[in-house]
Amino acid sequence: MGAIKININKKIVNINFDIINVLKDEITYGGYLVSLCSPCLLISTCLILNINIDIPLLLISYLIPLIVYSYDYYSDIDKDIKNDSLRAAYLKKKAKNYPFLLGFYIIFLVLLLILFANISLISFIMIMIFGGILYNFLFKDLTKKIPAFKNVFTAMIWASGGAFFPLFYYSANINLSFIIMFLLIFLRVMINVIFFDLKDIDNDSTNGIKTLPVVLGKKSTINILNTINVIAFVPLILGIYFSIINFSAISLLIFCFYGYFYINKANSASSNELESTAHTLADTEFIMWPLVLIIMSFILN
Repeated sequence: MGAIKININKKIVNINFDIINVLKDEITYGGYLVSLCSPCLLISTCLILNINIDIPLLLISYLIPLIVYSYDYYSDIDKDIKNDSLRAAYLKKKAKNYPFLLGFYIIFLVLLLILFANISLISFIMIMIFGGILYNFLFKDLTKKIPAFKNVFTAMIWASGGAFFPLFYYSANINLSFIIMFLLIFLRVMINVIFFDLKDIDNDSTNGIKTLPVVLGKKSTINILNTINVIAFVPLILGIYFSIINFSAISLLIFCFYGYFYINKANSASSNELESTAHTLADTEFIMWPLVLIIMSFILN
């Protein structure tokens, strides 16, 4: 009887681990983790600029990148599988369910926009969504002509959403505080998207896509990333010094060390290790921003 119990327990443990692994892969490769960065950036902007945080706006900000990245991931499955992408291998197994999943995301977003958004926010969101989707049809050719176009374009989309969603949602007037948040988010996201491209140097080079890693090479790109990692916090420090933004934002300086840690992992990492690091450590930075800001606020109060 004891042996039977042990075998049963082992089977339960194995089932639990299988479920955990499936959930981990779904969250990581299904776009759920990276999409969570958007509402977290939005929360961070609201905390730093003392703006009310509204649940519908958070849901809207989550669905937008989820739609864009889901479309992008699934449209590139066959191409990415040739490059031994872990994400593509996972998504290939559930590709037949994708149209229904994307349809659900879009319907949910439309309902939220109808119920809670104003014309200004809807117009801004439509520009962002179509800009993200049209990238695959129109703007991708520019990546073969303009160095780092892909990196700058992606960072601008993320920074625009993170910094300006509250501006349009509350019909506020733009001021220097929103510009500071845009610059901070833009530079931090630039690090993220360039780091992602490190794993695709060979593929992007073959396809003629002039990302920064392709143009400069891996070693020089890592040096550039370390430089941007420091420069990114200059707008934040200036904003705090001139009392333009909340002093609690000083807590985000911890991510200068965090960025240095994961950036320099790229020196000795393989392509698959870089992909895993990008989808976890790099994306997790923005998810941790609100937590760090809230803890700092409690300390100051």
